[in-house]
Amino acid sequence: WHEEGYTLIIGHRRCAAARLAGLKELPCRVVDDMGKKEQVSTMLEENMQRNDLTIYEQANGFQMMLDLGETEESIAEKTGFSKTTVRHRLNIAKLNKKVLQEKEKDDGFQLSLKDLYELEKIPDVKTRDKILRESTSSNNLAQRAKSAADEIKRKEREKAYIKLCKAEGIKPAPEGAENEQYGGKWETVKRFELDKEVSEKLGCKKLAEKEDLFYVVWWRTFTIIKKKGKEKRQLSEDELQQKTKDKRKRQVKAMQKEMAAERSDFIR
Repeated sequence: WHEEGYTLIIGHRRCAAARLAGLKELPCRVVDDMGKKEQVSTMLEENMQRNDLTIYEQANGFQMMLDLGETEESIAEKTGFSKTTVRHRLNIAKLNKKVLQEKEKDDGFQLSLKDLYELEKIPDVKTRDKILRESTSSNNLAQRAKSAADEIKRKEREKAYIKLCKAEGIKPAPEGAENEQYGGKWETVKRFELDKEVSEKLGCKKLAEKEDLFYVVWWRTFTIIKKKGKEKRQLSEDELQQKTKDKRKRQVKAMQKEMAAERSDFIR
């Protein structure tokens, strides 16, 4: 930016090549009254069409154009990229610039746009940065991003099921129930996969009116449970005989008690 004189806005590499070739004159277009903002915008518009830009450079360039007052639509129109591509690049621009550049310079990481797009499925930018920083490769980045996005969806579905439970009078399970799936203490009433879409109804309202029902999350499933009743066990022959003897003993004791009372009354 100069208050006086001419400033080369676009064509720097062409000008440098002409000098190396020994040329003294070049065709050019002179534009008067071009403000700093318009100069920067023009340079960005031209440079964004270069095919040797890194992912970071292109994303940062689109963000600068947006900061200068452009919109996604106008950027797409001026640069020739689709609106979807512009939106993807602007999302990449939200990532930690230092970490993104480090991964881009790491030949072993092999950063790809397709894998970076997986990060867009995660709403929180800090979580995106954390995944980018901790990933060991572009493929690992995509896997981590997908796993995190799936977990976010599961949490959203869990909240939706909790809302349905409240409407049907189902309470949260007592503390520690999440570790008692195989303890034999609970009976499963219904189970819903958190990796699938939320059901419109639980269908447990009538049962919840008769007995206490609880909800708990057991390994990616939202489960409606109730306390398990004591099951009657079939007695063995020896146990049946012992039970009969015990019953007779109780009967004899009852008779002795009654006879003792009658004797006491007779004596009085």
